[in-house]
Parts: sequence; C-alpha cells; structure tokens
Amino acid sequence: MTRVGITLAALVAFAGIARADGFECKKTETQAECHDRLKCKASEELEDCQKRLRAGGGQQSGGGQQGGDGQQSSGSRGGGGGNDDNGGSRGGGGGGGDSDSGSRGGGGGGGYNDNSAYSRSGGGGHGNYAAHKKFGLGLELGEPDGLNGKVFVAPSGAIDFGLGYIYDHYYYGDGIHIYGDYLWHPVSLASTPSFDLPFYVGVGLRYWNFDYCYQGICGYHDSAVGIRVPFGLSFDFRNAPIDIFLQLVPVLDFLNGDYYMRYGDRAHFGIDASVGLRFWFK
Repeated sequence: MTRVGITLAALVAFAGIARADGFECKKTETQAECHDRLKCKASEELEDCQKRLRAGGGQQSGGGQQGGDGQQSSGSRGGGGGNDDNGGSRGGGGGGGDSDSGSRGGGGGGGYNDNSAYSRSGGGGHGNYAAHKKFGLGLELGEPDGLNGKVFVAPSGAIDFGLGYIYDHYYYGDGIHIYGDYLWHPVSLASTPSFDLPFYVGVGLRYWNFDYCYQGICGYHDSAVGIRVPFGLSFDFRNAPIDIFLQLVPVLDFLNGDYYMRYGDRAHFGIDASVGLRFWFK
C-alpha cells in the first residue's frame, strides 16, 4: 500500500472514532443497558435520546450529568454555591436544578450552617452585636455600690444609669453617686446559642457628693462632676432573662467649692471598677 493510501485509511479510521462520540451503544451492551448508561429519560426512545445528547453536547456539571432538564441525584447547585455540613447545598448566582438532597438554587449568598457557631449577624462565632432584650434592672458592686439599669434604644446602643454609694474612694470619703452613660456595643467577642459576649464602650457623666477630712477633722462635704468613659464586657444569656457585666471606668472629676479652696485640687483623674447582675423584664 502506498503512503497516500495509508494516510487515507488513517483518516477514515479517525473519522469513525470521532463519529463514535460516546453516545453510541457499545457492542457488549444491550439497548436497555445503553439507555441506562446514557441516563435517558424513562419515556424516551434510545435513538431520540442519542440525538438529544448530541445536539446538547451532553455536558456534565457540578458532579452529576445534566441532560436537557439539568437534574442530578447528588444535589445540583447554581453558580457560586457551596454546601453546609447538613448536606443541603446553598445556591449562588444563576439558579440550580432539582436535587434529591435538597439544593437551593438562585440568588446570591446562603444561610448559616446549623453546625457552626451561632451569630445573629451571620458568618461565624463573632460579629456585630444586636440586642434581643430591652430593659434590665439590677445591682452593681464596687465603685459604686447600688442600683443599675440599662435600656436599649438601638440594636447596639443603650443608656446605662445608676444610683448608689461610693465608700472611701481615692483620698475622698464616702458619698452618694449618680451617673448616666451612653454605651455602644460594636462587636460580640463570642456568640453561641446560649449566650453572647458583647464588648462595649461609652461616655457619660456623674455627680458625686462626698465627705472628706481636713486636719484630722472629718465630716466636711463637697461635690464633683465627672466625665466617665466606661468599657467592659457583658455576659448576655440568651436562655435566661439575666446578664452579668464587669467594667472599668476612667473618670475625670472637676471639683468645686470648699474642697478646692482647701486643697487646690480642681481636677482629679481616677479609675472606677465594678461588677453587676441585671434582671431583664423584656
């Protein structure tokens, strides 16, 4: 055979292989086995199925073969989707087909995974904090001792207030103490189904009417107005109407009257510390 004849024979053989594009039935299988292998529809004739697959390219996507109806038994997903630990896939952009394991096609983004750490803001064990309580009232111990209240006026903003007594603080004596702060809760350091751990920071004012001693004689009275900058943590229990807080409060006091005249101490910086427990009414 000439070189030209060999080349022509090779081209004919190659064309035959190309024509057998994977949708032809194998010599070793029955028509029913071929019908099953090509995943044809139950009501579809084998020849019609082969024509449809050739026309559509018979492409596979997402781990399962998609013919004309785009179905797969392992859960088809739209573009950009991902699976959660419970087996339910979450679709991204571009809708997905039907799925035996419960896929959700279309629309960007997905829900939260039940097996991941709880967060009301979504996306992990910590994030932005949003209060699920409204008004709480309780006790505060430290500086000062007394009553404490807190009311949320925004999802992460609250007014905090207290009325109590400070005992022998700094180098002053005892005295009645009243304060009010506005608190921001920018982040929850931990979020679980049982509790949140929001960090908070704020700014406020206090009024303190205190006693002091002079030249060994006690019983003198004076007062101070202070600027407070509280920051702390709140253990916010989700399954019980209580929270526990602990905080540090840098304070810049401005003194007046008799105390200032005796000591010349117009301003004084100090740090208060307290811990408290509140009961939430709603």
